[in-house]
Amino acid sequence: MRPGYADLILSALRRRPERTAFRFTDDDGAKHTWTYGETAERIERTAAAFGRRGLAPGDGIALLCGPDPRAFTVMAAACLAGLRYTALHPLATADTDRTVLRDSASDRLVVDDTRFASRAHPEGVQALSLTELDSLAADTAPGPGDPRGPALYLFYTGGTTGEPKGVMLRDRSLLANAWAGATWAWPPDTHFLITTPMSHAAGLLVAPGLLRGASFELHSSFDPGRVLDAIEHDGVSATFVVPTMLYALLDHPRLATADLSGLTWVLYGAAPADPARLAEAHRLLGPVLSQHYGQAEAPNALTVLDPAEHRDDPGVLGSCGRPVPGVEIALLDPHGRDVPDGEPGELCARGPLVMDGYWNKPEQTAAALEGGWLHTGDVARRDGTGLITIIDRIKDTIITGGFNVYPREVEDVLATHPAVAAVAVYGTPDPHWGEAVTATVVLHPGRHATPAELTDHVRARRGALWAPKRLHLADALPLTALGKVDKKELRNRS
Repeated sequence: MRPGYADLILSALRRRPERTAFRFTDDDGAKHTWTYGETAERIERTAAAFGRRGLAPGDGIALLCGPDPRAFTVMAAACLAGLRYTALHPLATADTDRTVLRDSASDRLVVDDTRFASRAHPEGVQALSLTELDSLAADTAPGPGDPRGPALYLFYTGGTTGEPKGVMLRDRSLLANAWAGATWAWPPDTHFLITTPMSHAAGLLVAPGLLRGASFELHSSFDPGRVLDAIEHDGVSATFVVPTMLYALLDHPRLATADLSGLTWVLYGAAPADPARLAEAHRLLGPVLSQHYGQAEAPNALTVLDPAEHRDDPGVLGSCGRPVPGVEIALLDPHGRDVPDGEPGELCARGPLVMDGYWNKPEQTAAALEGGWLHTGDVARRDGTGLITIIDRIKDTIITGGFNVYPREVEDVLATHPAVAAVAVYGTPDPHWGEAVTATVVLHPGRHATPAELTDHVRARRGALWAPKRLHLADALPLTALGKVDKKELRNRS
């Protein structure tokens, strides 16, 4: 059997056994440090412990875990043992847990018993606490009879527009993700802060980081003040944020006086970012920004806008960069033909990074992989220099009066108004227009703007077609568990 994803992780860990892999604080306030060598041993012992519990290659196991390095080591051990691995989101509901566990046909559920003991789970799924698994692994020496097999990682999509789908990532995709991620602009001696759930994108940042010799600091949640403390006092030099988190850092009252000289890299992605706020971040944080665009079906990134390419140019900052090594990108029209530069088309991708398909969903798999391309559902344009700009999701396109309006283009115009702190644009049913361009806007504290003024701002800069027919002011935008603006909730409110 060829070396797989877990073998790559173990080889990276064994190259630097004394280097720090993880630093974290437990629920009792005690601080812990794991070395690369200790992390490798935990992975191998945990894989052997799965065998002692009767799990064989092909069996299903799920994990419900908070911000803990065991979210990584259990995943790696499951991949090493050839198990079908599924991560439950720590911010999801018990109903979502049941849906994912049922769909993934998980035989066992490993639970972080210090945080999730009260979360209900379906009958027929055997639960094993992380504490029990740790004890069993400590008493289990790896041996030649341990289970081994190819990895199958079921990476469940957020399900904000329907029932979650299990994206099938096998060793091919996971290895491609790790190697592509290792080509990113990792600074020397990166100490990387993770404040988002390791069950999703952040967890897949670890393997490429280990290949580059990085160490990881874990926080229980995102707190902008604590992030600044970690940069100033704990040696943190890099972190990953979604745009809403980046804005919270920029708006924090301590940012102006904080010593951020140790900050060398800020990855951002998972949702569209406001070019005006990116320009602000570039001015305040320096040349440290790196944008990453991808999706569960092709993690962690299909395109990257490197720090060297970030500059105070809305056309550049509004883009998502260029394809990562090993990924082919095409912008296609509805008939599968390439569109010219400057014209909108669906962003499609192919290469080893792309998923095998959706678990037990052959029709949706066939649609997503039609013609040998992953159809991302995102509309994009490419300029003459090769920079790609995501305009919007196909399903979010507003058809108003027979014309297509892409919400992202309206959001970017509204964001240039000095009073606007955050904005979301979406379509709502309208008897005359079919759909009405609708916006919800959050203003900066102490700033004032009326809906009519903001509508006129769009009309003057973009045109009447793009001007919102309805514009609401709000104190905040609703977010999903992944930190993305929840437009489904906004539509329900309108």
